[in-house]
Amino acid sequence: MSHPGVATSRLDGGRIEDMARLARRAAGRYGISPGCRLRQYPLTENWTFRIEPPSGDPVVLRIYRPGGRPPAEISSELAWMSAIRADEQEPLLPAIIPALDGCQLVEIVRDPPLERCFCVMFDCVPGSEPAADELAAWFPRLGAITARLHRQARAWTPPSWFQRPRWDVATTLGERPHWGPWHASVTDAAERRQLQHLADVVTGRLARFGTGSARFGLVHADLRLANLLVHRDSVAVIDFDDCGFSWYLYDLACALTFNEGRADVDDLVAAWVQGYRQVEPLSRDDEAEIATFLMLRRLMLSAYIGLRPDTELAAELHQARFSSETCQIAEPYLKRFS
Repeated sequence: MSHPGVATSRLDGGRIEDMARLARRAAGRYGISPGCRLRQYPLTENWTFRIEPPSGDPVVLRIYRPGGRPPAEISSELAWMSAIRADEQEPLLPAIIPALDGCQLVEIVRDPPLERCFCVMFDCVPGSEPAADELAAWFPRLGAITARLHRQARAWTPPSWFQRPRWDVATTLGERPHWGPWHASVTDAAERRQLQHLADVVTGRLARFGTGSARFGLVHADLRLANLLVHRDSVAVIDFDDCGFSWYLYDLACALTFNEGRADVDDLVAAWVQGYRQVEPLSRDDEAEIATFLMLRRLMLSAYIGLRPDTELAAELHQARFSSETCQIAEPYLKRFS
């Protein structure tokens, strides 16, 4: 997860200063002076910096969380991004910038402690997150873009070494959750009971929905609005760090992250579906299950809050009583499907 706004996180200030020094060291591997101007994006998963060289265009450096993604998974992320850029007639993704030695993935050792950190540099594409009062205009476009990504993924043959996580029932709400148990951040007993009921309903419906190839494949898995950069009439998609194998409809749920309780959410869903169907088919049975994926995303974000308490986003969600809001949003769903 990442965010396009530039700010300094309030959390773990010492480590952030550490990572900033590491970013300057990494910049040298790309031929950029360590004295360059450096600004940090809010911390949501990885450390990401906007680097402004003394001359030339700004770039974005991502330092992956130590102990997180293995090199094979990061290289696979970059392989899919490169394939999408090669297949698209108009630039949809930022370009990956190689280091001076030609490598896309740079390893830096953080000392002390001795930690292997992996870095990738991208073009800094212009734009900002779509405004809240303009979503109705952008959601058909977002649906069409998502369908283009899914069409490309279905047609693409990944390299033999390709490795990305699988986001299915077992690894989201089940016994092997990538983000930990959803209830880790839910302290209120009544809220935990209601959300357990929600998790049971969602798990049952997803098991029946299945993971057939028409419904399940390679997806972005974090297409929330913060990862869309709108500039005039163009849209760029960023942050493929969560990409992996999941339900195609999960990308729609991600697009509505933090907006599931809006009064016009049904209109936004309809606009997205309309745009999607202009590019790829979407069955009526699949459309009928969209609400389940919205609830899945809410439960997964509850897990994220418990997993990443060191991030600004998790702190803000916890302070805003995210689990209480999820209970309110879930009531119509549970009345319908229980």
